[in-house]
Amino acid sequence: MMMKKLMITLWALASGIQAGAAVPVERIFVSTDRDVYIAGDAVWCSLTSLDGNGRYSNESAVSYLELVSASGTACTAKIGLLEGRGAGSFRIPVTTPTGIYRLVAYTAVNAGEEGTPWMAGSRLLTVYNTTSTARVPNGVELVDEPAYEALKRPVTAPEGALQLSTRTRLPKGTKTALVLSNAGHKASVSLSVRHEDDLVPAARENTPASFLKALPSDIRIKPGANPVNEFDGEIVTARIKGALMEDVDSYAEATLSTAGDPSSLYVGRAEGTDLIRYYTSNIYGNREIVCEVSKLDREGGYIDFESPFIQADAGELPKLLLSPSQRQDLVSRKAALRAEKALRIDTLTTFMTHRKDLLLESVERRRYHLDDYTRFPSVREILVEFIPELSLKRVRDKWTMQLVISDAVQSRFEKTDNILVMMDGVILSDLDLLLDFDAMLLEDVDIYMQTFVCGKVPFHGLVNFISKKNYVTALHFPANVRVVDFQGIAYPVAYNGAVPEGEGQDLRQLLYWHPILNLDAGSDYRLEFTTPGYAGRFKAVAEGFTEDGMPVYQEFTFDVE
Repeated sequence: MMMKKLMITLWALASGIQAGAAVPVERIFVSTDRDVYIAGDAVWCSLTSLDGNGRYSNESAVSYLELVSASGTACTAKIGLLEGRGAGSFRIPVTTPTGIYRLVAYTAVNAGEEGTPWMAGSRLLTVYNTTSTARVPNGVELVDEPAYEALKRPVTAPEGALQLSTRTRLPKGTKTALVLSNAGHKASVSLSVRHEDDLVPAARENTPASFLKALPSDIRIKPGANPVNEFDGEIVTARIKGALMEDVDSYAEATLSTAGDPSSLYVGRAEGTDLIRYYTSNIYGNREIVCEVSKLDREGGYIDFESPFIQADAGELPKLLLSPSQRQDLVSRKAALRAEKALRIDTLTTFMTHRKDLLLESVERRRYHLDDYTRFPSVREILVEFIPELSLKRVRDKWTMQLVISDAVQSRFEKTDNILVMMDGVILSDLDLLLDFDAMLLEDVDIYMQTFVCGKVPFHGLVNFISKKNYVTALHFPANVRVVDFQGIAYPVAYNGAVPEGEGQDLRQLLYWHPILNLDAGSDYRLEFTTPGYAGRFKAVAEGFTEDGMPVYQEFTFDVE
């Protein structure tokens, strides 16, 4: 069967970068909370996107991160960008071999450039696996204790007019303050306060100063490449495999929706190729997404999502020196990771500003909480008995739902078609799935009465049936529907150093992390954090850029006793 033509109509029309057109320079600099990790650790990231003049870039709304070695990509992440800055975190898989890795960040346009332009802003991370003997091939060298102990810790020269200050000796388990002063121009920095043990990191290849020097005046796109600017959010790409049904109209609708809260909904129409692009406003968090092409041949067709990651080349990497003298530090790191999970540090983070899909946020909602009513065993009875705004009708042996709109005194009623019916934020084109669902598992029914437009398609209302445990992805969808585990944009978060009480020993390696700290000219920033329950050497590090394109870097070392 021949593929019918697909035409995509979505939030915005996007075009590829044409040959010969001027392409704006965009480079990503990566900062992390630490330089040395063990497999299973969380890596907290701060991104800065600059143009060719060293100013913050607004070209892209999302950056793609890969942790790579000579063996390939160990893990990936997506981090949203807003006004040239981004933040997020990811966990290093527990199966990651011991070695030195490169953390690279790039945008969709960077992926189409010639060469490896993202190297200038990458960061070298040292990873130890404390539960496995696996090592990066040819990436580890064994040395004796004297040779390792003779290594000098890398030193990064200070830049700009930042100053960090606190007491040089602090007691264990007490609240303390640190002051970051900016005597120079307005700047945006990341700020990390972390433990410094005797695990020596790889020498830094890239600093804010070297990154600025590497900014090019223009870029070149690879022959045949046609990158698309992701101005508003990630462009999720899918392809139709197989064919559309022949006995249908000249188009087919393509929808993408996310299970759970918050809801994201994107609608397309397909008329001429096998390519579908959903122009999102960034889908945050790891989610299950549901994609449906209404006229897809249910036996001979399916939907395949494309990965946005390019499997980046790691380039040259130094070898990790492995020595018996590291044993005690690694034992302590492993214990700290176990304690961190018990303390649930990830629940103490603060969410930062990020792009949101406001499709439903701007529409007034009427909610029916079903436990406030007599429980009925079927969805049909719920609709009939106490939701007067909704009605069912049978058209050509298929159930459809209508929205019933009344005037202020309920003397006049009007029924509207073309409403969206959803369960847990997922579009249900086949209402039999809803009507056959166990009504006792439903918790709420949200009704949106206004007309709104999604993907240039107008809808005269929306109803969302919310189940108690996000049961929608367990439904038996037809073959033209694809349910996919989707890696979304990492939520941008900061950790203010709070410690929960009474939940285990405080062995935190990271005491404070702020990925996007904006400092006015001549201002001071005072932060408070709690020292951990063990003694050791600690370091505060601030790095970033001024608004006029100058590097800033400062560090301060103190002891906990």
